[in-house]
Amino acid sequence: MSEQHRNFSRIPFDATTTASQGGDHWPVQLVDISLNGVLFEQPADWRINPRDLIRIDIKLGEGVHIRMDTHLVHTTETTVGCKCEHIDVDSITQLKRLIELNTGSDEVLHRELSALIGEHTSQ
Repeated sequence: MSEQHRNFSRIPFDATTTASQGGDHWPVQLVDISLNGVLFEQPADWRINPRDLIRIDIKLGEGVHIRMDTHLVHTTETTVGCKCEHIDVDSITQLKRLIELNTGSDEVLHRELSALIGEHTSQ
């Protein structure tokens, strides 16, 4: 995963975040976010099926969310890394804006979007 992460700016970010799978929901502490996925602190009662999608919901403000369906990529004793498999148009718009604001570079954003599109078309 570390090579994939090198293609995407990881934005340290703190927001109300929930991970869910099936009927289970866990409030999680977001560590960082990128166009490619998220890293968050592993909750104490974490129990998932690693083969099933994990829904990540990041609340940015009143009625403003970034929602993505992810797959588990790695875990440590303290963190969980998930790769984005699906994100809706509203969420990607919010995420793009967040990355633009945090990198301060339109060029970085366009390079990362190109890498993301290339990654999905080569699968």
